[in-house]
Amino acid sequence: MRQNNLMEAIYEQLSETRFNKIKHVLETGSTNSDLILKASELSDGFLLITDYQLDGRGRKGRTWDAPPARNLIFSVLLHPRWPPERNQLVTPALALSTVEVLENLGLSASVKWPNDVMIALDDNKKIAGILAEYIQQENPVLIVGMGLNVGWPMQKDPGPPNSTSLRACGVEKNKFDLLVEILKNFEKRLIEISSENGNATFRQAHIEKSSTIGNQVKVEHVKGETIGKAVDIEKGGSLIVENEDGILSINEGDVIHLRKL
Repeated sequence: MRQNNLMEAIYEQLSETRFNKIKHVLETGSTNSDLILKASELSDGFLLITDYQLDGRGRKGRTWDAPPARNLIFSVLLHPRWPPERNQLVTPALALSTVEVLENLGLSASVKWPNDVMIALDDNKKIAGILAEYIQQENPVLIVGMGLNVGWPMQKDPGPPNSTSLRACGVEKNKFDLLVEILKNFEKRLIEISSENGNATFRQAHIEKSSTIGNQVKVEHVKGETIGKAVDIEKGGSLIVENEDGILSINEGDVIHLRKL
């Protein structure tokens, strides 16, 4: 299908969601960075898709380079319609939306706090990563980007450590069909966290699909590192870790799963 026809087909399927302003580029540096540069000009739900990202970024500025046209790479721009303390929920909202799609494909998927989607194989392997960035301006916006491994890496590919792809899991699925299904779910999750009591029901779903809760973890954060048992997730999305120092609430950091307790 030619690019224009493809984008029209995606638009038609997403026309009743906020994600109905769509741009597709063959390659770019970073879809998140592109939307940040245009943040003051773009409307809520603007969707940027690329086939190849030259400077993809993750947490702590990590970079990676997947082969062109093999994976699903996109970012969306959001005008928050919820209290600022719920901004942190946008990352797990997209993760949960993806988990639901993967489960419909017959895979066992979960959310690794704070921003990864995992597949249970011999061990949990990462299949998607999410990066959300808050832009403070007259009308603040959130930029949320995701890379979902569709056709890369395979078992013998020199991909990121502990990663997998749909194809490596034996699943063949068009990446743009995946995009539509994920964003339809994401629309529902964003409505949920916007509602008065929605973050309570969202929290329950987040806990149920968490691969982090119940693990002995090491959390690397700005103040150092915390080791303890991950016991809960707060309404605002913070991770609760219990150790000999007591109960700690962590709203940002990198988690390493040490062992299941």
